Amino acid sequence: MSNYQQLFDESYDRVVGRGIGITAKGEKFFRRFYTHFFQCSDEIRQKFKDTDIDAQARILQKSMYHMISFYVLNADHDFLHKIAISHARSQYDIKPQYYDHWMEALILTVEELDSQFDREIDLAWRLALTPGILYMKMHYEDESQPT
Repeated sequence: MSNYQQLFDESYDRVVGRGIGITAKGEKFFRRFYTHFFQCSDEIRQKFKDTDIDAQARILQKSMYHMISFYVLNADHDFLHKIAISHARSQYDIKPQYYDHWMEALILTVEELDSQFDREIDLAWRLALTPGILYMKMHYEDESQPT
C-alpha cells in the first residue's frame, strides 16, 4: 500500500527542492513546465505571450504551495481564493480545460526531471494537485472581484 502524500513530498523535493524561494532545480522545473504547457495549444501560448516567465514561475511556485496546502488541510484560504477569482472568466479568463493541459504539462515535467518517476509518483502528484485544480475550475464563473 502506497503512502501517496509521502511519495509526492519526496518527488517534489527531488524536482523542486524545499524551503522558501526558487532553488536552481526549482527554477529548472518551472521553466520546463512552461515549455511543456505552452506546447499544449496555441490559445494557451497566446494567453502568455506578454508574460514575464521568471515572475510567472515565482507565482506558480507560490500557487502550487497553496494548492498543496489545500490538499493537505482540506480548506481554502485567501491566497488561493484570490488566485481562483483572478483566473475566472471575468478576469484573466483561464478556461477550465486549460487546467487539464496544466496537469498534463506538470506530470510530463515531473516525469522528465524525477529519476524515480513511476505510475505511483504520477498518481501522487495528481492526487495532491487535483483538489486545487477543481477549486480553480469551480470558480471560473465567479463574478466577484479579487480583494
